[in-house]
Amino acid sequence: MVAYAFLFLFVTAAVLLIVRSHYRWTYFFASALFVFLAGGMLMLTAQWQRALNFASVWFVVLILFHRLKIHYYKQPLLISDFLLIADWRNWETLFHYKEAVIGMAGLLALAGYAVFGWSGADSLGMPWRWAGAVLFAAAFVSVRHFSKHPGAVKTWLDSLPDDGRDVFLNLPMSCRAVFFQVPVFEGDGEAFARQMPSETRPYGMSDEKPDIVVTLMESTLDPHCFDFAAAKIPDLKMFGRQEDTVFSSPLRVHTFGGATWKSEFAFLAGVPSTDFGALASGVFYSVVPHLQTGFVRNLREHGYFCVALSPFTKGNYNAKAAYDHFGFNLMFQPQDLGYPAPMGKNLWHISSEEMMQYARMILEKRHPDLENVRQPMFVYVLTMKEHGPYRTDTDNVFDLDAPDLNAKTVSALNDYIGRIADLDKAVESFDRYLHERGKPFVFGYFGDHQVPFEGVSVRKKWDYAQPDYVTQFAVRSNIAGGFVQRQDFLDLAFAGGVLMEAAGLEAKDGFMRANMAMRGLCGGGLEDCPNRELVGNYRNYLYDVLKIAR
Repeated sequence: MVAYAFLFLFVTAAVLLIVRSHYRWTYFFASALFVFLAGGMLMLTAQWQRALNFASVWFVVLILFHRLKIHYYKQPLLISDFLLIADWRNWETLFHYKEAVIGMAGLLALAGYAVFGWSGADSLGMPWRWAGAVLFAAAFVSVRHFSKHPGAVKTWLDSLPDDGRDVFLNLPMSCRAVFFQVPVFEGDGEAFARQMPSETRPYGMSDEKPDIVVTLMESTLDPHCFDFAAAKIPDLKMFGRQEDTVFSSPLRVHTFGGATWKSEFAFLAGVPSTDFGALASGVFYSVVPHLQTGFVRNLREHGYFCVALSPFTKGNYNAKAAYDHFGFNLMFQPQDLGYPAPMGKNLWHISSEEMMQYARMILEKRHPDLENVRQPMFVYVLTMKEHGPYRTDTDNVFDLDAPDLNAKTVSALNDYIGRIADLDKAVESFDRYLHERGKPFVFGYFGDHQVPFEGVSVRKKWDYAQPDYVTQFAVRSNIAGGFVQRQDFLDLAFAGGVLMEAAGLEAKDGFMRANMAMRGLCGGGLEDCPNRELVGNYRNYLYDVLKIAR
C-alpha cells in the first residue's frame, strides 16, 4: 500500500505540473512527454505501475533540476545543458557548491527510484509491450512534428531567455537545437553593407606592434556600483580612469551568476552566445568548431602569437579544444609554469596576483614552448579567486549599510569586496610591470558576469535595462596615438574591435570590419541598440552574407 501511495503522489504531482503550465503549447508537449516516458518504460517492461512511476518521478526530477539551474544561473533548463553534464570533467564545478551537491544527490536518488521503482511488479506480457511501443512512437512523432509549428516556436522563443518557466516546453523545443544550425535572422544584410564606412580610420601607430594582454575577471563588478545606503569601500583604481586609460565603460554581458564560457565566447568570437538560441549553454562544444573567424584569428593574421592562461584544466568545459578552434597557439595552466599542483586539478583558490605573475612569465617567454617566439604576443588570462561561494561569517569590515539585506548576504558581500580589493592590487601591479618593460602594450580587462549573494541580486545604482547583465571594461596602454574612445557603453561582443583599434591594428576580414562598424553605428550597444532593424540587418549580414558560421 505504501508503494501505491507513493505512486499516487507522484502521478498527482505530474498532473499538477501539467495543469499549472503557463502556455497552451506546454499542455500538449508536457502531456506528450509524459506519454513518451511512460510508453517507453511500458514497452521495455510491460509493467504499468513501473511505467507510470517512471514518467511521474522523472517529471518531478526535471522540474527540480530546472529550479536548481534557475537558482544558481537565473536561466531555464535546456537540452544543451545535458552536454555539460555528460562531460565528467565539468563535475568538479558542482562539487564546489555544497548545497548544489546535496540537491544533485537528491535528484540522483529520485532518478534511481524512477528507474528501479516497481521493478518487481507483474509483467502483463507482449500485448502491453506493443501498446507501450505505440504510445512511445506516437508521442515521439507528435513532438517532432509540432516542435516545428510556427505557433509553438513563437511561444517558446517569446518565453526566452529570461523567463523559460515551462521546462516541459523548453526541453522538447530545444531538442532541435542540439545539432548545430546556422542562425537565421530576418534583415537585409546588403543594406547593412551599404551603411558600413568605406574606409577605416588612420591610427598613425609605429611599426612595432604592441603586446596585448586581456584579463577576464571572474565574477567581477565594481562594488561601488551597489546601491548601499552607506559603505566604506576603498578606492579601486582599476575601475577608474587612470593616466594610461584609453577606454573605460560599462559592459553588457550575456550571462548572470555563472557560465563564464558564454562571456569567453562573446569576447573571442565577437558575437553573443544568445545568437545560437538553445545552444547558448553549449557553445564551447557545439558552436565554436563551426566558426570561420573571430578576434583571435584576426590577431593571428597580424602575426601575433596567442596564448591562453586558465586556472582550470584543459578539458574543463572543453576549453583546450575551443581555444584551438578560436585560433590560440597555446593554452597553459599555471601548473605548466611551475605552480605546485597536479595537472588534473582545477585551481579554485589561486590568487589573481599569482595568475598575473604567470602572465609575466609568458610575456618573458620563460617556457620552452615560447623560447623561439619572436612575434608580438596576445596573452589571455582568466582569474578565479573572485569566484564564489563567499564566506557568510565575514565581519562587516566595509561598514555596509544595507537594511534590505540579511546578515549572511552582508557577510558574503564583505568577503567579495575584499577579494575585489586584492584583484585591484594585482591589476595595478601588473600595469606598472607593463610600463616598466619599456615595450608598447595594450592591457584590457573585464568582468565576465555578476553574481548573486546568498541567492540575492543586490540592487545597483544604475538604470540600465537588465541591470544584472552589466559589468565593466577597461583598456590601458602606453601607446601615444590616434585612438579615441567614442562609446560610453559597450557590448562584450565588440570588445575585441576596441582592443584592435587601441593597438593600431586594422580589421583583417569582413567580419571584424563589420564588428567595428556596428559598434560605431550603434554607439557600442548590440542588445541595447535602439535601432532593431539595424541589428537585424547586421546579424543577417554576418550569418547570411559573410557566413561566419558553417
